Amino acid sequence: MRWVAYSVFAVLAITLLSVPAFAQSTNTYPVKDPSSGQSYNVNYNINGATINDISIDTKSTSLVVSVQTTSDGSVTLTLPRALIDAKAGSSDDQFFVLEDGAEVDFQESKTDTARTLTISFPDGTEKIEVIGTQVVPEFGTLSFVVLAVAVLSIVILSTKTRFKFSF
Repeated sequence: MRWVAYSVFAVLAITLLSVPAFAQSTNTYPVKDPSSGQSYNVNYNINGATINDISIDTKSTSLVVSVQTTSDGSVTLTLPRALIDAKAGSSDDQFFVLEDGAEVDFQESKTDTARTLTISFPDGTEKIEVIGTQVVPEFGTLSFVVLAVAVLSIVILSTKTRFKFSF
């Protein structure tokens, strides 16, 4: 009877220890906004390569992913809309994705807070660039503080001096 209990225990232990080896894990890469210093987490899954760096290019409104490939593969990036987005007015627009400068196709899914792109790449790819219409807020928190102080100063000054606007 003991050998049955030991066998069941052994099978359970082997099963529980081997499950994580087959599960696909999600990695997180913190992307720092160079102007405000704020950090955004980009979740990703990758096979056939490793990610060396993910950075923001504010001039071209893009996210640049530097990769070191070992074979053909794919990467799935979950991009927070607060970090990068593609909009035409108030509706979603299409991202452009470049691999070493050449445009490629990709699959996309969307939520209210993020857009997830799955991009296949050939061995030898070094750079994947996701181009949107906006990347991180153009006006950071410092601009908001300056605007708030200016408006508040005008309100206080006009109240103290009883300055009236005439139209």
